[in-house]
Amino acid sequence: MKLEHIALSVTDVSEIGQFYEGILGMKKVKNFVLNKNLARDIFGIDKETKAFLLQKNELILEIFVVSESIEKGFNHICISDANREELVKIAMQYNYEIIRIEREYNDLIFIKDNSGNIFEMK
Repeated sequence: MKLEHIALSVTDVSEIGQFYEGILGMKKVKNFVLNKNLARDIFGIDKETKAFLLQKNELILEIFVVSESIEKGFNHICISDANREELVKIAMQYNYEIIRIEREYNDLIFIKDNSGNIFEMK
């Protein structure tokens, strides 16, 4: 199993440059907009949201910019595993919530633990 990225939320876009690039020394890999349908289906947030992928060495952070502190967030941990479908089957047997978004190439798969932590499975 390999850690792919950690996702966090910030309330001020200037944090990308000031803190993540300026203090942590990370570099922007890309920026994108998470459409509101995916945001709703995965995270329960019905809002289009700006996001940035930042990297320093092996650490990759996915930072979502929200207009205010929110109860629900985009925080999640992304891991890859060669046997992700087997992990999904086991999670289903134990009644963990599975979110699968079917796509043309690779489905998006998320598993929620009983505390609400979200794991994206690659």
